[in-house]
Amino acid sequence: MLHRLNSAATLIQRTTTEAPRGHMYYIGLDVHKKTISYCVKDVSGRIQQEGKVGSTRRELDCWMKTLPRPWTVAMEATIFSGWIYDHLLPHATQIKGSSPVDAASDSSGEEEERSDRCRQDRRLPAM
Repeated sequence: MLHRLNSAATLIQRTTTEAPRGHMYYIGLDVHKKTISYCVKDVSGRIQQEGKVGSTRRELDCWMKTLPRPWTVAMEATIFSGWIYDHLLPHATQIKGSSPVDAASDSSGEEEERSDRCRQDRRLPAM
């Protein structure tokens, strides 16, 4: 005779870093020499996280572990962003860089730092 140990339906758990199927998180980065400001938005455009992280591989690695997945990144292409692009590439679904001229044309002058990182996600195509 066969006995079922658990008759309940299969339990599926999601960690806080997993997104529902077909969902994407968009990250805008404002890269500086010593720090990187970030803004993480969900598909509806709501800000999920924002802050600053140091511009080192070690700090980026620690920060990436806290990100919801999957994620895609937009950032301004500067002399400081090349290594960051290369470091994030294996972890991101997509990375898009923009020229500083493109970013300057978007500038509204209000809360420059926050608006820079939170507007970067507009450079990403809808997924």
